Amino acid sequence: MLSWSQEDLAQAADVSRQTVADYERGARVPISNNLKSMAQALEKAGIEFLPDNGIRFTRNRPV
Repeated sequence: MLSWSQEDLAQAADVSRQTVADYERGARVPISNNLKSMAQALEKAGIEFLPDNGIRFTRNRPV
C-alpha cells in the first residue's frame, strides 16, 4: 500500500532494518517497543489497522 522498503519502515519507526527483516520472515518477534514504533509509523503514513486483523489505506500520503 505504501510501497515502502524495509529500510523505509525502519527509518520511519526508528528501528533497525534487521528488526523489520526478522519480523517479516518470522525469525523473531519484535519487542513491544519496536512493534509499537512500527505500527505508529504506518499509522502516521495513513494505514489503519482494523479490528478483524485487516488494514486499509485511509488518506493520501504526505508529499
